[in-house]
Amino acid sequence: MDAKELLVYMKQAELQAELVVEAGQQLDRAIKQLHDWSEDWDCQRRACEDMYDAVHLILIHSYQLSRIFWPAKCCGELGLDLCHRAMALRSEINLPDLNHPLRNEALWRHADELDHSVRDNTALRRYQAHHLTGFNQVITWMDNEAMFCWLEPASKTFVFHVEEFALAQLLDAVHQVQQDIQNFLNKQHQSNLKVAKAGVHHYEKQWGAFKIRQDRSCPQLCCYDYLSNLINP
Repeated sequence: MDAKELLVYMKQAELQAELVVEAGQQLDRAIKQLHDWSEDWDCQRRACEDMYDAVHLILIHSYQLSRIFWPAKCCGELGLDLCHRAMALRSEINLPDLNHPLRNEALWRHADELDHSVRDNTALRRYQAHHLTGFNQVITWMDNEAMFCWLEPASKTFVFHVEEFALAQLLDAVHQVQQDIQNFLNKQHQSNLKVAKAGVHHYEKQWGAFKIRQDRSCPQLCCYDYLSNLINP
């Protein structure tokens, strides 16, 4: 994988991480609203809807981010290429190969089997409620297996189809990955500026910057001015 391709995937990973972080902030705001509006049933309902919207965005974009660094298994030459690409991306920001919150099989199952889970009418008839919000120990009148979706705001624990997600841990991991990606991209930017600056200095030494500025007909003037502005905006 060449440098340009590497940057494309890193920029995509940066975008997915940013979307996860924004969804986490949306979740925090909705949880705060739930507490602030404890006496207003309609406002509580809207806060719960906002929480679930944020939760699903967190899981969707975390899945997308995860698959950039840990792609789904694939056979043949394509699978080998995906594996090598993911290894190269992980090594650039020092991600471990195995032990990481984003390398989460429950997260992968949630995305890969979501349509099947929702469409399974036999399973749906088993559930007595969905999109519940509250402390698990308070909901004593219902078995966990009877809940289709359940969220505990205090611990940011989300349960979907009896699969549990520790959202706080996931958000912390994504935030760290986002910082690592941004550090990598900043280093690449600084490296590109050094190359451009070296090119300008070489050009000045060969032709003389003063002469270039005087000769307005010089075809290289535009290139010189562009590079000078890039380095010294």
